[in-house]
Amino acid sequence: MLIVDFETRSRCDLTKAGADKYAADTSTDILCMAAVCTETRREWEWTPEFYLEDSFIHALEKTDFVCAHNARFDQAIWEYAAVRLYDFPEVPREKWYCSAAQMRVNALPSGLDNACLALKTSNVKSARGKHLIRRLSVPDKEGQFCNDAQLMKEMYNYCLADVRATRDIVAATRRLSRVEHADWLINEWVNDNGVRIDMPLAHAAQEYANAETGEINSEMLKLTNGEITKATQRQRVAEWVGRRLSADGLKVFTKYVDEAKKFTLEKSARENFFVLADAGDIVETDEVYNVLACYDDANKSSVAKFKRMTEMSMHDGRVRGAFLYAGASTLRFTSRGLQLHNFKRDCLSVKDAEAQRTVMLAGHKIRNGSVMESLGKLLRPTIIPSNNCSFVVNDWSAIENRMLPWLAGDPEADKKLALFREIDADPDALDTYQVAAADAGVEDRQIGKVIELSLGFLGANGAFNSMARAFGIKLPEAEVSRIISSWRKKNAWAVSFGNKLEKAAVQAVLNEGLIHPAGRVSYICNDGTLTCTLPSGTVLTYPQAKFQRDDETGKKGLTALKANLTAGAGATDWPRFNLWRGLLAENATQAECATLLREALRGCYDSGIKVVIHCHDEIVAECRDSEVDWTAKSLERIMREAPLWAEGLPLKAEPTVSKRYGK
Repeated sequence: MLIVDFETRSRCDLTKAGADKYAADTSTDILCMAAVCTETRREWEWTPEFYLEDSFIHALEKTDFVCAHNARFDQAIWEYAAVRLYDFPEVPREKWYCSAAQMRVNALPSGLDNACLALKTSNVKSARGKHLIRRLSVPDKEGQFCNDAQLMKEMYNYCLADVRATRDIVAATRRLSRVEHADWLINEWVNDNGVRIDMPLAHAAQEYANAETGEINSEMLKLTNGEITKATQRQRVAEWVGRRLSADGLKVFTKYVDEAKKFTLEKSARENFFVLADAGDIVETDEVYNVLACYDDANKSSVAKFKRMTEMSMHDGRVRGAFLYAGASTLRFTSRGLQLHNFKRDCLSVKDAEAQRTVMLAGHKIRNGSVMESLGKLLRPTIIPSNNCSFVVNDWSAIENRMLPWLAGDPEADKKLALFREIDADPDALDTYQVAAADAGVEDRQIGKVIELSLGFLGANGAFNSMARAFGIKLPEAEVSRIISSWRKKNAWAVSFGNKLEKAAVQAVLNEGLIHPAGRVSYICNDGTLTCTLPSGTVLTYPQAKFQRDDETGKKGLTALKANLTAGAGATDWPRFNLWRGLLAENATQAECATLLREALRGCYDSGIKVVIHCHDEIVAECRDSEVDWTAKSLERIMREAPLWAEGLPLKAEPTVSKRYGK
């Protein structure tokens, strides 16, 4: 493996444009490159005034992989700048390898500095780098670049230190398997395809958002008698509202961090407040309600997302690099840049989106609902296919609710799978939400939906109430407890499976080297690393697992290092989290659902289906209008045929065709 790292400079803002647009910008240039061979430990340093050493070119030809940390950036720099400007040899796409992806499949922090901290490597990423990048990689106010020789020398050393640190973390952890590397490459193929943006609509949405923000700020100024000048001033809003909230209202915005009480204006708290206030469960003055409404409107993420669309779109109107392989600890894909995984599912139909677009491009007033709410519903429809093309969209129906009982491998759980088969065969049969409601002794299908989405992973009153609020449902606490108890009695297999998972994981940690099964899942621990093996062969990793007594509670529990937590300033050890039965069930279920998605993407790649979006249980393909029928049938076949390892898992996926991205 040849590990490489580039340091660059550009008038293009990397944080706004993303790696692909940044690398393609004509002002982007290379300051230096460092490389190291993992086998020979030979190191190279290169700067633009020199030719590449023959020994480096020879190593490049012989190596199996060219590795970089967050390889999409270095690959883009290699292809757009190194090859074009400095006659670097081209590297076949299949030879690229990402060490950050290697960290993620090992459930470790993917940032190089954090990975080094978690693994306690001898070489670490220098904190000096941020200062050097500010001085050398971005232009000053006059648009000029700094060429200070001493700083440049420091930058070369910083670059070399990065490849040494990368070499250390690669050596300290399990490398990507052939299958994992192939899946990473396929995700990069999706990233290369990109998503096309309706640029006139995105620009118009920004203009409407800016105008609406101005009106919201004026309203905020009036409501607070000039105390708050902008609706996005979080601290001022928090102080103003905090002095005027009722005792019940204060409870909604209070959370506890390490047993310390903290006032918060986070989104979930605001949502809870409006649900309770609208239902009359808490009583606040109109001024408090309206100030919080202004703050909520001004902070809707849709405003920022339309701006990101225009900032990240390349010459062909496409945004690339939106998806991250194994971004979650369950190996699920996540989204970056545009954050497509977080787009509201509640969106306008194609017909309504076209009508709204016509209104906005003509400069007329948006009449249906608030401007910010309307813009949020336009996010998905702003993504469009190429001319004379369509989207074919397909997603699995209730995939997690099917996967969980299948993983349990329990005769009682099989009854739930039989229910899904009955529903799939007979559209008039009771759906799972109606059945869940009946299991809990209620008739309301919405309550059944809350049950299915909150209790499968052994959530209790808190999980139920949180999900219920999202559906505008509020029940007395005694009724919530009764519903949970009734559902668990009818679905005892779910509780039993969670208990088996926790017992197997604990026994694996206490008895290293021995396999402990639980349903279709098994655990084994070696050298402190707990691994969970799923029926597909997918492996989840829990680093530095321990079964120990909590110093504060005195209770024994299973814990492991948590990659997506953040170490505090000056910390020498990485944070940990509790591996309780509900989390283990959720991890196994989501991980195996993610495996289904990866295998379907392989099928799309092999079949020549152009995938532009994948989101949890959904695949969006783009094809010519003349190929819609073939693409829809092929995608349905790929997603409905259970893999060999998933025999007995009922799958349902029905494609739709659209001219805009929608629900």
